[in-house]
Amino acid sequence: MARGTAAAAVNLLAWWVLLFVLYLVLISAVSALELMVGAGFALLGAVTAEAVRRAEHPRPRTGRRLAVAAAAFPGTLLRETGQLALAVLRTLLRRGDPGVLVTIRTAPEVDAALAAALLSASPGACVIDIRRAAAGPPEDGAPDTADDATTGTAKRGEAARTPAAGHDLTAHLLRPAASAVERALGGRRLT
Repeated sequence: MARGTAAAAVNLLAWWVLLFVLYLVLISAVSALELMVGAGFALLGAVTAEAVRRAEHPRPRTGRRLAVAAAAFPGTLLRETGQLALAVLRTLLRRGDPGVLVTIRTAPEVDAALAAALLSASPGACVIDIRRAAAGPPEDGAPDTADDATTGTAKRGEAARTPAAGHDLTAHLLRPAASAVERALGGRRLT
C-alpha cells in the first residue's frame, strides 16, 4: 500500500513540475498572481493525469503468438504496401474490387488490442470492430445439458456451451488470403 501511495505521489509531483515548467515557458510576464494561477492549474492537470493513469492502467497480455506476429510484420508490411499500390491503381482504372470484410476469432491468450494494432498497422488490413467472443455451440460428444455448478446435476433444456475463446475482430482486408501476421496470431476466420 505504501509503495503504491509513494509511486502516486512521485507521479503527481512529476506531472506538477512538468506542467508548471511548461506554463512558465509559455507565459510572457511573470508576476506573483500568474505564478499562483500556473501552480494551481498545474496541480489540477497533475491530479487529472494521475486519475487517468489509474483508470487506464493497461495490462497487455503478450505471449509467443504476438512475438511471432510482430516478427512477421515487416514482411507483411512490404507485401501489403505493394498490394495497396495495385489496389489503388485498379480502382483508378475502374477495375478494382473493394476488398473483403472478415471476422477473425483470436486465440484466448492473444490480447485483442495488440492483435488489432498489429493487423491495422499493415496497409492491407483495417480492424473496424472488436467484440468479446460469445460462447459457442456444444462440442462434439458434449452432453445436451449443462451441469448446475451448485449441485453438479444437469439442468433440463439448457445446452452445454463451450467457454468463450478470445475476441472477434471484424476487419476489412485488401485480399481474402490471410497475411503472415494473421496466421501468426493463431486465430481462425469465422466469415
